[in-house]
Amino acid sequence: MKALKTGLLVTLLATAFAAPAAFAGDDAAKGDRAQKAHERLKAADKNGDGKISREEANASMPRLAKNFDAIDANKDGFVTKEEMRAFHEKNGGRKGKQS
Repeated sequence: MKALKTGLLVTLLATAFAAPAAFAGDDAAKGDRAQKAHERLKAADKNGDGKISREEANASMPRLAKNFDAIDANKDGFVTKEEMRAFHEKNGGRKGKQS
């Protein structure tokens, strides 16, 4: 019985210490995805104006191009990082997500 309690205690402690590490990995993965998305946007922004035109999206970001009108919230013909973030949050990342 003592061995069972000891084993249970070891398992609980191991789980308690492993859980934060697992969540830290999730945060790191999210940060990595955000960094890669930023790099793709920077590469697509050929004129360096900080926003993506429909032409820029058509040239190198097909998923963004497909959802351009829905993402371009203010209908100015450009998509900004803020508009993409808002679209992503509203749609749970299902649409417009870059690969």
